[in-house]
Amino acid sequence: MIPLSVGAHRVVEGISVEHVCGEPELSVERDHDLMMRITRAALTALETEVDKPTLFEPTDEPMKEAVHAS
Repeated sequence: MIPLSVGAHRVVEGISVEHVCGEPELSVERDHDLMMRITRAALTALETEVDKPTLFEPTDEPMKEAVHAS
């Protein structure tokens, strides 16, 4: 993976260069779920201290329903 080989400290695995944060062949719901999993991996990458190139992969866990306080 090029970002790791050039020394990027935090690399979040996406789908492809053309569709980094989604997959247009999926249904709208599944594409949204994938986008949220990639975004969650990116947030985890930002929260994690690293001292060398590190790959962060989206989990296969489905998104939990959001709970809104009123």
